[in-house]
Order: sequence, then structure tokens, then C-alpha cells
Amino acid sequence: MKEFLKGAAFLVGWVLSPLTWWNDAFVNIPLSYLIANIVFYCAHIPLGWTLLIGIYWFTNILGLCLMYLSGRSVIVSSRHKIKATVFLIVFTIIFTVIAVHLEKRGKLMPIGVFFGKPCATKTK
Repeated sequence: MKEFLKGAAFLVGWVLSPLTWWNDAFVNIPLSYLIANIVFYCAHIPLGWTLLIGIYWFTNILGLCLMYLSGRSVIVSSRHKIKATVFLIVFTIIFTVIAVHLEKRGKLMPIGVFFGKPCATKTK
């Protein structure tokens, strides 16, 4: 059972981690946007910063931590670690710049806006 839980934790960590090319587009950004909307409507915290700091960066870090803690015996070569780290840093910076730009221009909206529900608070 312990090995199964370690394997499941590693799988969840791998899906959340930035070590796959599809992670951000199909997992972290949609998941972050969904959770940020829940936080926005429940706690009235600005959407942009919740999306970036609280959720997007957190999901990437959580994925890496889960992989590390559950798969210490799985060792990736140094070349791949460096490549993955550089990719993570570059993509995180790009996404952060885009999200901040959209937030400043007023284009980053809660999901309710698309369904005709007015914002409860301002996003800025």
C-alpha cells in the first residue's frame, strides 16, 4: 500500500510539475484559473494575483515537491534537470508577464463575466 501511495503521489506530482511540455497548457493554467475564480468569488481577492502567485506558482512547486518526496529513488540525469529547470523558469516568466499585462489592461476577467454575472468586486 505504501508503494502504491508513493506511486500515486509521484504521478500527481508529475502531472502538476513543469517537467512536461503539456503541463501548463492543459493542467496548471486551467486549474489555476478555476481555483482563482473560486477564491475571487468567495474571498474577493484580486483575480490576477491569486492566479499567479497563489495558484499557478503553487501548483508547479507542489508538483515538484510531490515528485521529490515520493520518488527520491528516481534520478534524472543532470543534463535533463538543467534543461527542465531552464524551461520552467522561462515559461513561468513568460506566463507571468502575459498575466500581469492582461491584468493591467483589464482583460483578465473572472469566469462569471463570460456568463453575464457581474463582478462582486473590482479586479484591481
